[in-house]
Amino acid sequence: MTMLTEQSKPWYKYPLVWMMVLIPFTAVIMGVVMIWLAVDTDDGLVADDYYKLGLEINDVISLDRKASELKLSAVIDFDSVGKVINLKFDKGLLESYPDTLQFSFQHATHAGSDVLVALDHGIDDQYIGHLQQAISKGVWYFEVSDADWKLNARSYVRAKNIIHLYSE
Repeated sequence: MTMLTEQSKPWYKYPLVWMMVLIPFTAVIMGVVMIWLAVDTDDGLVADDYYKLGLEINDVISLDRKASELKLSAVIDFDSVGKVINLKFDKGLLESYPDTLQFSFQHATHAGSDVLVALDHGIDDQYIGHLQQAISKGVWYFEVSDADWKLNARSYVRAKNIIHLYSE
């Protein structure tokens, strides 16, 4: 008799049936979630106009060459949680120190967290600037520039940082 009641149970009372239904159902739900994430998430690493950026590479190279010809270098000293940037600038063959320098932090993977700071000339070879917010730890690209030249470096940001920028 037990054999008869076992066979007369409705299909939804069998655990194996639910397992067979849940596996494809879960795959469909996860597929929908992945499509939603792919459409909704911004790809910060992909440039919208990569062709135009590729054409501008010659301008970037000429700024690097000019810094090399002038034998420029800089040492940046800052605390990642502090908001003050100290820069010691070796003007090389420049006649005088510029009044201001443009200093930019560019995060290696998050374009939205890039920072641009104007550094004001202080005493002798010193420049100082102020950040609006703390800089997160990670890999950053640093660039000090004027209208005619630029110095850049790539470094990992820690709690206390000293970054050397040399023209090559």
